[in-house]
Amino acid sequence: MSVYSYGTLPESATGAATWGKWSLARLNAYSFGLAGFVLAMDTVVLPILVLDVAPEAAKNTLLGMLGLAGMLAAALVQVPVGWASDRTRSRLGRRLPYMLWACVCIPVALIALATPLTYGSLLVVWLFIQINSGIAYSPYLASIRELVPSNRLGVAASMKTLLEALGGASILCLAALMVGHYSRPDHAYWLWAALGLFAVAILATAAISSTTIYRRMRDGGGAATAAFHRAAMAFPETTSMARLHRDLPWFVASRAAFLAAVVIFTTYGLFFLRDKVQVDNPAQALGVAIIGIGGMLVLTTYPSGWLSDRIGRKPVLAVGTVIAVVLTIVMMWVSTYLLAVVVASVIGGAVGIILTTHWALANDLGTPGREAQHMGVVNLGTLIGAAGAKAIGPLPDLVSVWFGPGYGYTALLGASALLFIIGALLLIRVNVERPGAAPDPGSTPE
Repeated sequence: MSVYSYGTLPESATGAATWGKWSLARLNAYSFGLAGFVLAMDTVVLPILVLDVAPEAAKNTLLGMLGLAGMLAAALVQVPVGWASDRTRSRLGRRLPYMLWACVCIPVALIALATPLTYGSLLVVWLFIQINSGIAYSPYLASIRELVPSNRLGVAASMKTLLEALGGASILCLAALMVGHYSRPDHAYWLWAALGLFAVAILATAAISSTTIYRRMRDGGGAATAAFHRAAMAFPETTSMARLHRDLPWFVASRAAFLAAVVIFTTYGLFFLRDKVQVDNPAQALGVAIIGIGGMLVLTTYPSGWLSDRIGRKPVLAVGTVIAVVLTIVMMWVSTYLLAVVVASVIGGAVGIILTTHWALANDLGTPGREAQHMGVVNLGTLIGAAGAKAIGPLPDLVSVWFGPGYGYTALLGASALLFIIGALLLIRVNVERPGAAPDPGSTPE
């Protein structure tokens, strides 16, 4: 394996290539399928499967343990896989072999979830799925970082968040409606239908993104294409090796706080609707609510990414944080389904702003030539935050025992608001040069 010196890859690895909105949509298609799958699993499928195998009094605790174990398993593979991807030599480049491997393993594992399970077997299958999701994700994100010019990273981040929102809203809504009819043994086919939906979404979107990555790497021009053709990508294992960004630890901590705040909503939302708002069919009610929440998130993603390319990431992110904190506190006093949907939808819009600008900042901090390793470290923050949200599962159960039903969810919402604030404050220590002004998108050819 040959070695190239740091600096071979400029900040825009394919500066000769043009990236219009549809090109960026194709590149980020895999975000649609994977985000929709993970969100639907976390929000409606895993809670329903846990209710099949767990005592009622321990449902939050066991659900949190299941999610925490899955997140930790995914975290363990992120950085090693990124390290390996940056050094991989293959006819498909550095990234695609890992994506293709996961896209075979995940659908196969989904078949096991439709069979009768114990809590232990459910845990094993979910760990396998999460590990393979991690194997695909860092290389996939690295391909975005090395292909998209720096002055389009904000728009690329908004497109990623937009497709994640669309995938999350549509796949979650459909899965919730299907799982709402599920019961063993007479209506188990509804679970099969939901799992089949996940498999199709992952395979189809991975095919679109993989094709785009392969063609751009091969024909797009720039250093990434030259490296693809010589099929040797590595960075020097010497004292002159390029370092990851010095403020990356602060950014990772910020990402962990933001993601924990967001994942609290997605993990325990079904139980919140069932126990505090007291809807009759929480799975279906959540599926309908996702339409409003996802719609608001979609509306805010592209404008926030576009604006952050022009005025900077932090000012836009600060606005989203303030809105999220205020509305999360308001949610503590919500008692009707309609009001819960309205408040949650506004929070969804704020989350769209936060996720878009925060991800654009993650790309700003990336080190050329070490894209996958950088994204692996960034994803540690994502996974630590999500795992922290899962680990908080015992909190509502314990608080409900001590203070009465309903107070547990007040504690959850208070923790979420505090985490939003912490995530924003940690970014004070993160410094990065602002990318150049973006050209007029209307003049960017496809």
